[in-house]
Amino acid sequence: MLKHIALTLILLAALLGGCADETVYDWQRPHDTYLVGTFSQGPKAEELKSKLQKSGYESRIETNIKNGEFQLNVLVDVYEKAPDTLSRLESISGIKPTVRGIPGKTSKNAIPAKDI
Repeated sequence: MLKHIALTLILLAALLGGCADETVYDWQRPHDTYLVGTFSQGPKAEELKSKLQKSGYESRIETNIKNGEFQLNVLVDVYEKAPDTLSRLESISGIKPTVRGIPGKTSKNAIPAKDI
């Protein structure tokens, strides 16, 4: 009898284990990642990141080595469309933003995740 109760409890626990709400993180949501600056010096990358944050964009710095040279790439993830995102990013960074991984290609305009 005790074995049957224990087996029943184990089966119930296994069945109920999959009932929890699944967490969806920002990086799992559809978005475009824009490259808004590439630097060889940390302070310049940090300066651009700070400017972007003051303008309401969540940004990050990613390290990379290309053709034997160390690079600091400043990236911005955008999740929703807005007509002025590219122009705003360009006015802050001084260069035309590109979709990460696709040189020269720009995506539809979007706004940063924090403005959703």
